[in-house]
Amino acid sequence: MGVLIVSGSPHRDGLCMKLAREVAEGVKEVDSEVELITLAEKRIGPCLACEQPPCWQKMACRVRDDTLELRRKLNDNDALAFIAPVYFLSVNGLAKDFMDRMRYYGESGKPALAVAVAGGTGKGCILALQDICRWLIILGFRPINPLPVTRYNLDVALVEARVRGRWLAKLKPQPFSDLAERIAYYESLPYMKYGMADEIIYLTREAIEGVVRRGRSELAAESRRKLETGEALLKVGKFNDGLKLITEAQEESMQIFNSITR
Repeated sequence: MGVLIVSGSPHRDGLCMKLAREVAEGVKEVDSEVELITLAEKRIGPCLACEQPPCWQKMACRVRDDTLELRRKLNDNDALAFIAPVYFLSVNGLAKDFMDRMRYYGESGKPALAVAVAGGTGKGCILALQDICRWLIILGFRPINPLPVTRYNLDVALVEARVRGRWLAKLKPQPFSDLAERIAYYESLPYMKYGMADEIIYLTREAIEGVVRRGRSELAAESRRKLETGEALLKVGKFNDGLKLITEAQEESMQIFNSITR
């Protein structure tokens, strides 16, 4: 088979689908098969936590919707890319229902790509990415470097999505030997050890770089100064003082980015 790409957005042609299409183009560039699915066109209810559920042992489910079709595709393909929007610092409900209903019955270690897309302020892009990567690891997939996407880095992310698609299509399964290896692998992935403060620092940097790429670096100079000073304060144990400067830098850089991109 090939690579299965799933968009978890309720929108049929939003940012998630734009990124999904770029991943698909990357897969095609190395002559691999690809199937692109949007959950907006599927019926997927929540997991009902049945008593003695059959789904853990075989391809079966008591809920009658499109889940079994999707589960078969997830099992039959050689790799998976999952792109989900961010709602309230996590994946949206549609994506979470899909995640809760999937089961994988084969050998572990198939390659996968996690992409979290946060519009607005960008908050939650890393936290949601962690949710997706944990889910992939639990299912038995081996995620490649995950991709956080915001309005600040969308231009770069669209290019990177195609690169990741090429990478994903070339990889072969690498089975995990045990639970310890799964946990160690998860911990080794970029962003997986981030807390909320780390995410705010990341978003501030992305907003500043977004301003710089648009040729207005002078506008972000004060935000950069506050960010660097805040990070220095964190390193010497002055967490509250440092975080205050960092959040100010994040809000200011976001406003600057908004003002030059409208």
